[in-house]
Amino acid sequence: MNQLALAIAACWLLLGPALAAAQVSVHFRANAVVTGPRIVLADIAVIHPTGDATEALGQLPVASAPAPGKSKELSVVTVINSLRNRPETADVDWQGSQTIVVERGGLTLTPERMQEMIVAYLRENSAMLPKAEIRLTSVRTPEAMTLPPGALSWKITPSRPGIVGSTSFTIALFVDGRPAGTCTVRGRLEMVAEVLTAATTLHKGDLVTEENVVPQRQDIGGVDGPLLVREEILGKQVARTVPPGTILRSEHIVLPPVIKGGELVKIFARKGPLELSTSGLAKTDGRMGETIPVKNIGSNKMIHCRVNGPGVVSVEF
Repeated sequence: MNQLALAIAACWLLLGPALAAAQVSVHFRANAVVTGPRIVLADIAVIHPTGDATEALGQLPVASAPAPGKSKELSVVTVINSLRNRPETADVDWQGSQTIVVERGGLTLTPERMQEMIVAYLRENSAMLPKAEIRLTSVRTPEAMTLPPGALSWKITPSRPGIVGSTSFTIALFVDGRPAGTCTVRGRLEMVAEVLTAATTLHKGDLVTEENVVPQRQDIGGVDGPLLVREEILGKQVARTVPPGTILRSEHIVLPPVIKGGELVKIFARKGPLELSTSGLAKTDGRMGETIPVKNIGSNKMIHCRVNGPGVVSVEF
């Protein structure tokens, strides 16, 4: 009896380490989901028993992950062969599926979400825009994008700095503060507002009146500097001929001249603290701040003077 016990003990001493090593089993799953850029053994298999050694085994890299939102198939034979020379895998019992389909999770950015971003951007920047009904029409968005998982943020840049007239908006995407790609949403920015239009043909030099300018609701999305308040331009002068129905812009209207060509004017000549005055004859019309040619009646010389007001010009020497 004692001899049998000794024999069993001797066998246990010989086989014990091998049996202990064989207790580590790796059971491969048929499907797995990862979030990072690489796949480790613990992502695709269940490892027993738990412990420091098996945790280290689970962190062994086996392959690169697919792109966010994509999947790839791994061969278990290829995975095992890639780990064969690692000391952590000695005497591991490999079990489970022969292939593993690995999918990488991510954030899906839909076309609808892209459009919502642009609408929110327009709302947040409404102070920069005319007081109008604003909407984005004929919208063209890219296909849905899949981004790495994490906190999503973005920055939107319109095709025109002032937003008005923009035909596209570029969205720079960030995940956890890191660049994650860009996409461009295209469309027509409609801005319907009550603006001033020419009631009849306005000829160059005409004065603006309540009869020749009328307010109308128009799309001003592609119009720079539309005029909105009639009282601000009444009595001013048309800078160039404008057809009826045209939306009036700031470039269409100028201040009327305060000096007429052929009019006698007072010339103030300054040099440092010294100021002299004389009379002259304006050769052309002149508006406030403009420089016009004036003939000095006393010397009969032509000088260029700045228009300071009705009948008053100045020159510095």
